[in-house]
Amino acid sequence: MTENNASNYLLSPLVEKGSSKFMSFVFHRYVERALWTFAELGIADLMANHEQPLTAIELSEINGNTWNAEFLYRLLRVVADINIVQQLTLNNEDSTESANPENEIRFKLTDDGQLLTSNHPSRTRDLVRHSFSSTIEKPSTYLPDMIRDGYKNGTGFELAFGMNAFDYLKDEKYQQQSVLWSNAMSGHSNYGAASIASILNLSNFKVVVDIGGSFGTLLSFILKEHQNLFGIVLDLPNVIENAQARKPTAFEDQQIEPARYQFVSGDMFKSETIPVADVYIMKYILHDWDDEKSIEILNSIRLANRNCEPKTITLFIVEMLILSDDKSNWMARALDIEMIFLGGSKERTKREMIELLNKGGYEFKQLYQTNKQYSIIEATTTNTL
Repeated sequence: MTENNASNYLLSPLVEKGSSKFMSFVFHRYVERALWTFAELGIADLMANHEQPLTAIELSEINGNTWNAEFLYRLLRVVADINIVQQLTLNNEDSTESANPENEIRFKLTDDGQLLTSNHPSRTRDLVRHSFSSTIEKPSTYLPDMIRDGYKNGTGFELAFGMNAFDYLKDEKYQQQSVLWSNAMSGHSNYGAASIASILNLSNFKVVVDIGGSFGTLLSFILKEHQNLFGIVLDLPNVIENAQARKPTAFEDQQIEPARYQFVSGDMFKSETIPVADVYIMKYILHDWDDEKSIEILNSIRLANRNCEPKTITLFIVEMLILSDDKSNWMARALDIEMIFLGGSKERTKREMIELLNKGGYEFKQLYQTNKQYSIIEATTTNTL
């Protein structure tokens, strides 16, 4: 193990060496569970509603709660280590000297902690709740089975829940999880939406359709950046219903006029439900599907325009492409592991994406890189193929 230096324990396990690397993984896991619990219980909301710093006892009794104040204090001091809350000690004394810290040590929400409030437009709270929830955790435990046996017994998600992820999200029994999942996807979109919108050259287009656009987060940033566009969010009926019920909507968050956008219920595999447009965008869509299904989606977009005058159709695909062996691309390779157990799909390399586009009748035009790990692939096809 490295020297017993406190600064060492602040390092990511990606850069630690020796035994410290694995100890870092283990202890980061404990911090993750504390962060998830903080988000799941909505503690940021409780703290944000009070101007003054709170003790664990005061916090435990808000809204008539009867939480365990000692356990809550122990949770708060962990999330203080990651700057979600700030711990305020008495007279600059070490809190470990307090005989009754849950009644004496006060905590206040930090700027980072504000991101975990329910109404924050970043949807960070739901991103954390979803990513560390049993909906993701249970399927991940089947990764060893995937490595040994492939998909002969199903995906990790199918083994965990007895159905694929898309059927799960459409099942009324899992409506709360479906909303949480969509909000988490909004959190992913918020992470890179501004940089994606700034890179896209959409000045020559009038109508853009975000296929599988969920709550419309990415499209709202695009419409804010490109005032010439009218935008359409296409997704399954249950997703669109939840998107419209959310208050404020993603477009209201970005102050987009209602006359500039529309929610449309449809199915990306059914061309007759896809609106006609000049340009289409898909973010985190093709990585959910194998090549055969991905080609079906590509074909559906073209067929949606088959009754139009001959024209060129432009498609922008936003994914985390696996671009190199460099560690700077580690997030794409990590997400690729989730694709193994979650949906039986993959993150693709640039070569694999170009081959997929060619099979679907599209021509690769250009690859753009954002400063948030996302790749944007521009491709075109015609409606006369």
